[in-house]
Formats: sequence, structure tokens, C-alpha cells
Amino acid sequence: MSPFRSLCVFASFTLFVANPPDTARAEVTIWVSPRGDDRNPGTETAPVASLPRAAELVRASRAAQPAEPVTVWLGAGDYPVLSTLVLGAAESGTAAAPVTWRGVDRERVRLVGARPVAKSSVRRVTDPALQKRTSPEARGRLVEIDLAAEGVRHAAPFPDYLRDTADLCVLFHDGVRLPLSRWPNGPYGYATMQRVLKSGDFKPRQPDGGVFEYAGDRPARWRAALAEDGVWLRGFWRVPWVAETLRVGAIDTEARTIAFAVSTSNGIGSKYSKLVDGTRVGDGKENWFALNLLEEIDQPGEWSVDFKRRKIYLLPPARLEPGALALADNNQPLLSFAAARFVTLRDVTLGRQMGDAVVITDGESVRLAGCRVEGVIRRGVVIRGGRDHVVRSCDLTEIGLAAIDLLGGDRATLTPSGHQIVNNHIWRAALLSPVPALIAGLEVRTQQLVGARIAHNRIHDVSYSGVHFAGNDNVLENNELYRLGLDGGDLGGLYTTGGWTSRGNVVRANFIHHSENANAIYMDDGDSGLLVEDNLVYRVESGVFIGGGHDHVVRRNLIVDCTRAIHVDDRGVARKYTADDPRLRGDLDSVPWRDSPWRERYPALPGLLDADPAVPRGNRLFENLAVACATFARRSGKEATLGGFLFERNTEIPDLAALGDPAALDFSPRSPAAREALAGLPPADLARYGLQVDEFRPVVAPRDLELLRVGDTKRKAFDSQQDVNAYPR
Repeated sequence: MSPFRSLCVFASFTLFVANPPDTARAEVTIWVSPRGDDRNPGTETAPVASLPRAAELVRASRAAQPAEPVTVWLGAGDYPVLSTLVLGAAESGTAAAPVTWRGVDRERVRLVGARPVAKSSVRRVTDPALQKRTSPEARGRLVEIDLAAEGVRHAAPFPDYLRDTADLCVLFHDGVRLPLSRWPNGPYGYATMQRVLKSGDFKPRQPDGGVFEYAGDRPARWRAALAEDGVWLRGFWRVPWVAETLRVGAIDTEARTIAFAVSTSNGIGSKYSKLVDGTRVGDGKENWFALNLLEEIDQPGEWSVDFKRRKIYLLPPARLEPGALALADNNQPLLSFAAARFVTLRDVTLGRQMGDAVVITDGESVRLAGCRVEGVIRRGVVIRGGRDHVVRSCDLTEIGLAAIDLLGGDRATLTPSGHQIVNNHIWRAALLSPVPALIAGLEVRTQQLVGARIAHNRIHDVSYSGVHFAGNDNVLENNELYRLGLDGGDLGGLYTTGGWTSRGNVVRANFIHHSENANAIYMDDGDSGLLVEDNLVYRVESGVFIGGGHDHVVRRNLIVDCTRAIHVDDRGVARKYTADDPRLRGDLDSVPWRDSPWRERYPALPGLLDADPAVPRGNRLFENLAVACATFARRSGKEATLGGFLFERNTEIPDLAALGDPAALDFSPRSPAAREALAGLPPADLARYGLQVDEFRPVVAPRDLELLRVGDTKRKAFDSQQDVNAYPR
């Protein structure tokens, strides 16, 4: 029996007695079911079938009875969203009468962007020319899907140069995204360049593409693809944090060289290799892979698109039952809240989507609670503007780009957004590009974020950084981050490059661990004014990394078993972070930094240009404890320009045995020295970090200690000092 049978249904209206009779209020309920009918009134016994029809009933209810809250109950099943469902002002509530869209069971209520592939569109591949190109593992087993018959719009050839994900349809099997063919196989399968022969033009999309020598004979298999449909390679051609896709212009199988049709940004060849006659010779570590090749379909589930024939070729992952295959072909959001107010979406799953899952623009108090977002090629949740939007206790996984991306508030007046990203579980995000799992303001050019709170999230198994943040007066606290940087380099668990004006932000009481390719808390390229306190860091490259900024306070952090506890440098001197720097000065002039309320809120900022801003100053690091770190503090630069880093009352203990059992995440003191040093720090209570039980998250999954013990997080080990040394290459 439904748990809501106690509600008395009158057509689509229900009287819910939640208070004493003198304060009783009417609540409108609207019921939706995939097995309903849009001609129905929308009651529990006669539900409507579609979300657009439910939205019409919400609008009618709000117009007729604006003082009554509305709940839209979504019954179990799949709700296809093939064009964006927009909820705006007409579908909005008020603080006293909110609108709630609620699934009866998150696991069984799914808003999906993919539609089933018709059985008639799927056939065996019989063309002898295609059979000849097919790998031995797939020969005779491939099927083809007719994209024209399916009406697919997004199956055009890739552009010659591509930084982001391709605007390409997506194939699912039983709700699971199938991988586009890749060589070498696997999510982190890469080849490397043997030698760079020509870097090409140092500007992207120019006709002078780079040329490199490859190892082995694999590219010889791609000559037919090159002639018929094109070959594209994606790689980290210059630095380990920028991946770009380039079309191949020529393959010389005798010389074993590949020439690109266009150039990439700053040319190919590692930034950290020498420059010879205008070419960076490379270091043999530049990772790349080939994508979308029929010839490289050799594992069940792999597929490719033939742009010329408008076909998908697939090696089925299992027996193809009717309805098992689905295509997502909508590059717009599943769900858009456009200037909506006081609307909640809870207890539903969203996914199988080519575009973003949810976009919230302007408005007030839009809340996502207890939802699951999965199988999304672009971003999970995007927030742009508005105030008091909340993403709470959601699970976000199998996301191509960022799981959450938010902006809000007003920097000119320092008006807070009030946005909250709380108690979310984010894993396997940024699968298709080295971008942060969670973006909060990001950097100088896009840091319009003020007064947001990011707390109690668990973020792990992501390709790049955990959180990029910038802006002002944002608080990042009680988050747990681990297994970061699985497919990138020069990154942070909590990373910021907001510049001189990115002040008032607080990084407090976070637990960052098991990420040996990451700096735990990384203030890059002149970022300033950050408070870093009471964090627990274990097994990362650097615990705290300050890249040439001002007025940071780093205190009471426990940093255990890291390559180095703290790094500071004067990179602004070499990189000329002067008053004429276009990036930093442009940001400075974009806000009233000498006027109210800025001068009162950040009293050190008005005097920034009274001295050389390239020289770091005003940084205090005190009462931190480092245990078993190879180096306590690396001071990179000249003594004359490192005086702006003041170290006071820090403690270093060389022996890991001073703590209980860090491998089991026990950081209690064992030695008298550790007991004395830890007395001044908050207790390392693991219960305070990451996910918490609440109304929307009744159970918290335990950490996988075995994976933490044996998991590889050094795939692209990179010391960020290397980039400082390489300037200006």
C-alpha cells in the first residue's frame, strides 16, 4: 500500500492536516506515472503520464490557489525528457507555499534523456570492406545502427581542433553508458610520443600542425579510416592539465610519423623539454590516444560513429534484448529552472543524457535533495546566479565534465549568494576532460561567486582536481576528498587561482588523502587572502602549496606522510605579476577594491600596489604539525623575495609511528611528542568529515580501506614546482 493513502484525494487537490485545525492548510497534490494518461485529473488513482502535463497542472494550481503548497508525486518508472523541461516563474512557489517535485522512490523514478533504439535500426555488419577493417576480436560480431532511421542530429564529424567533449550522440545499454572506441583500451589507456619532429604553430587551429614520431605499428591500421572518415587523436600534448583533440592530416607508416591537420595551443611537445629550432623536442611522456575508430573496437560495449555512412558500429556487450539499447541525442539540459523560486526536486534519478542534467538560472531557493545524477556527458548540476540554491545529499557519478558548477552573488557589493552544496557524494566525474569535479567560481575570469558554502561532500576517483574555487567569502569545510588526479597533473584537492581579489574564502576542517598526484590545498598564480585551518592531510604530494600570493593564513593543520608538508614560492617575480599583468590587473579593476565595502572587509587589499605586487607578502603559517613528511617546507625562490612568508610555532615529527595507525585512518597520538603537538589541534575525528546521515541520506557508505591501501594514484606524478622552473616555456 502507498505510504500516502492517508491523504484524502479530491480530484487533483488534497487536504493534508499537518497542524491543529486552526492552522490547517490545504496542499495540492498532483500524481504522475509513466502508466498514466494526460487526460486524467492527476490524482493518485488517475495520474497523468508526462512531466509537461504535470507542469501545466502546477501552473493552473498556482494561479488559482497561490497560498497553497504543491507536491507533484512521481510514480516509479522512466520519464523520457527528449527536450528540456523548463520550470520558471509560473511553476514557482513561495516560502510559505513551495512547490515540490518528489519521486516515490529515487531508485525507481528516472528522468532520462535517452530513447530506445528501434529493433529495425540494428543489423549485423556484412559489408566486406568494413569486415576487412574490423579487429579480429570483433569480426563477425559487430552490429550497426542506422542513425538516419533513428533521426539522430548529433553525429557530425569532429572539428579539426577540440578542447572540450565532442557534440556527439551517446549510446547506452541497460542504462549504462557505453564507451566510444579507444586505443589503447581503458579509461587511462595511453600511448606516448616517441619524439617530436615539429611543434607546429603555437596558436591553435592554424594550418601548421605538429609532427611526431610514434612507436610500434598500430597507426598503420588506420589508413582506411584516414581516407574515408578521418582520424582524431586526443592527448596531453604540452602540459598534463590540458587535453585537446586534433584531426590527423597524414600518417607515414615508413617513417612512423603522424602529422596533424591543425595546430594545438602552444604547439606539441612537453613544456618541460628543451626548445630546438622552434620545436620542443618532448620528453616521451606526452600521453595520447586514438578515439572513434572502427578498427579499434575490440572489447564488448565499444562503439564508433561512421560520419560518412551515418552509422554506429557496436560490439554488443551482451545479447541485445529489445529496448536494451538507447541513444541520447539532446545537447540541451534535461531540466531547466529559469528564474524559478521555492521549488524542490527530490528523490529522483536523472541521467542517460548528452547535455547537462540540471541548469538553475537566477531565481531563489531551488533545491535538489536526495537525487542521483548519473550517465551525463556534460555537467551534472549548473547554477548561474540567483540566491539560496541548494544541492543536498545527492549522488553524482559517471559524469563527463564537472559534477557541479556554480556561480552566484555579486562581487561589486559583496552580496552573498547563499548557495549551499552540502552532503553530496561525487565520484567518477570529469571522465572525458581534465576539469574539476566541483567548480565554484573557478578562476579570475569567472569567479562571480560570493558567500557560498561547500560542506560535508565526499569527492573521490576523479580525473583532475576535487574543487576549483574562487570569488569571495566562500566556506569550504568538512569535506572529504581522495583518489584525485587520476588523469591529470598540477592540480589540487581544493584548488584556487582567483588572483589578488579572491579574498575572504575559508578552507576549514577538510580531510584530503590518498592523492599522491595532487597538492591538497593549492593557492596558484597569485591567489590571495585565504584562511586554511584545521585540515587533515594524508599521503599527497604537498599538503599546502602557495604560489606567489599574499595575505594567506595557514594554521593548525595536520599533514601526514606527504612528500612535503608545505611549499611556498615567489613565482610572481619570474612571471611578472606586476600592476601591468593583464590577468591580475584586469580582475583588480573589475571590483571597487579601494572603496566600501571592500576596503573594510579586506583591509590589506587597498595597499596592494603600494609595493611590488609580484613579491609575496603578508603570509603567516603557524601552529601546523607535519608527521613523517620527507620535507617540512620547501621555499622556492630567492631569500630576498621570500620574506613575505612567516613561519611560527610549527612542529615537525619525523616518525610515522608517532601516530596510531594512519594506514587504517587512525591519527591518534602514540608518542609523547605527538600527544603534546596534537593537543593544540582539533581532534582528527573521521566522523566530522564528508557524508552525514540526514533526511535525504539515511545511510552513509563506508570508505573502502582496501582500495585506499592498494589503489594507484600516481599515474601522472607531477611536482608543480616543475612548472615554476619552466617559465616562460
